[in-house]
Amino acid sequence: MSRQGILLKLTSIVLLFALIMLGCKTKDDVKIRRPNVVFILIDDLSHLGVSAYGSNMISSNHGLFEKARVHTKNIDRLAKQGVMCRYAYAYPLCEPTRIALMTGKRNHRNFLHPKAQHESDITFGDVFKRAGYATGIFGKWKQSRGTNEVRGKDYIYKFGWDEFACFDVVSEGQRFINPNLVINGEVVNYQGRSDIDPHTGRRWYGPDIINRHALDFIDRNKDRPFFLYYPMLLVHDEHKPTPDTRPKTLFDGFDEATHNKNGRAGDDPAYLPDMITYMDKLIGKVVSTIEEHKLSEHSLIVIMADNGTKEIFSHILPDGTTYPGRKGGTSDNGTRVPLIFHLPSALGNDRGEVVVQHDGLVDVVDIFPTICQAAGVGVPNQNFLDGQSIWPALTRRNGEGRKHIYTWYNRNETYSSDSLLLEYAFTKKFKYYAPTAKFPRGRFFDIETDKFETTGDRFEIRKWGLRLYSGLPIDSLNDEQREAYEYLKQVINQNKYVPVADIEIKEKITELGLGHVFQLSFNLLPKEATRNSVIWYSENKDIIKVNKFGEIKGLRKGKTKIHLYAWDDALPVANNRNPTFFKQGLHDVIEIEIK
Repeated sequence: MSRQGILLKLTSIVLLFALIMLGCKTKDDVKIRRPNVVFILIDDLSHLGVSAYGSNMISSNHGLFEKARVHTKNIDRLAKQGVMCRYAYAYPLCEPTRIALMTGKRNHRNFLHPKAQHESDITFGDVFKRAGYATGIFGKWKQSRGTNEVRGKDYIYKFGWDEFACFDVVSEGQRFINPNLVINGEVVNYQGRSDIDPHTGRRWYGPDIINRHALDFIDRNKDRPFFLYYPMLLVHDEHKPTPDTRPKTLFDGFDEATHNKNGRAGDDPAYLPDMITYMDKLIGKVVSTIEEHKLSEHSLIVIMADNGTKEIFSHILPDGTTYPGRKGGTSDNGTRVPLIFHLPSALGNDRGEVVVQHDGLVDVVDIFPTICQAAGVGVPNQNFLDGQSIWPALTRRNGEGRKHIYTWYNRNETYSSDSLLLEYAFTKKFKYYAPTAKFPRGRFFDIETDKFETTGDRFEIRKWGLRLYSGLPIDSLNDEQREAYEYLKQVINQNKYVPVADIEIKEKITELGLGHVFQLSFNLLPKEATRNSVIWYSENKDIIKVNKFGEIKGLRKGKTKIHLYAWDDALPVANNRNPTFFKQGLHDVIEIEIK
């Protein structure tokens, strides 16, 4: 073959490979499917709760049990075959984390009320469903209670999920033995049941039920791209024995309820080691199912946790170093979580038993854009996200990404209550808290040497005995500390609340054909407005349907109005409040005739 022929052949091969990687059809109509995404969220576990991070034991801070060895072998295997993030951070409590995780936005933009996330919030479920993925959520929900129009048991569908089996939907109830669940809009309450689970021959166990739904979802969607969100019930309290706890009578006879009954407590922290082991076992079942269907090379698996381990436990490293849990606290042990990415085709690790680590800061809001980029899924509201994708850094093994993390943390309080509000920004070395009534100059820490933030000559005590120390004396900072202090103060100031001043529908269309679809867009001013979410609303949904992306469709002939509301004034919530959102404030409207 001539040199020119060889070059043409190589060019054709490169072009074919590029088309395949982009998911484009070739002349032979060959198309490589987009990768599946499996996102697993562990409930209440610091990074050191995963043995790949170096800790191999856990203990009770109150002498409730002896030191117990912990080995998360299934998670560790994923870490060895993928990339493990050393500096990943979430919020100190689960719901703030879950809102930020699913939307890619920090809480100051959209956490208006606990258990009240509104359907206009665009989530990763919405985006993957819009991209043609089968979507399923199986595990803990917690994020809304529904509206007057759509009851809580059906409201999860509003966030892009094709199907679900979830705990904490219409109420909390029990999550482990004889749980309270909602499955695809049907309330399924096992409470008080004395029959056994035919799959296991044991009592009904929430994590098992949820896991089976997740595995069934994979089985049924193995031939198409799927997005599985698996927010696990484990290892949150109540702490209870698992089906693998020995002797078996401990599980078989344990109180299903939280409160004392017949002289036995329904929450015993001594079972946490068993719960961690069982959590890892269930993750192993998910991985095995993916492998059985030969989907490993095409499935991105992500493991993360929603906040740190509870304060009644400590992780112990092989050298005896103790790392106390501090769920609810904003220091390292309340917010630093495991984060592992596994996709052999893109992140294949050829270093054997050596775990590849990513040393950059990763914020919980970075997950949304990262998994979208990994799957080649576009994000319609990309410019409104606070997260930034770390996928290039993971695949190229270079670059640390963000220089700092900013957090607006108001616990599980309404947006308007600021008595417990904590704003902070940090690098890998320093951390600054915005001024509060108790600390009018703010608080500054060297978290490289003081990761639990205990520096200071005074402190404020908050709920759960949490101590907020005053930090380093501001007037005595050295040059390096002073520079970091000024930088992080600037970060806080850049994130101050900015109200929406104007909102406008860009396309002033007046007519649309029957059955036609049209994409509306909007201008929101100023561009740096804090609450940058919007609500699209049709006065007559039988004439024109509009979705949360602003896409309208003419359903029958007639005229109706399409409204656009700014979250700043509408303040939408899904906690059965009437009205669900306010319509008197800033908004724009157009009238369209369907012909």
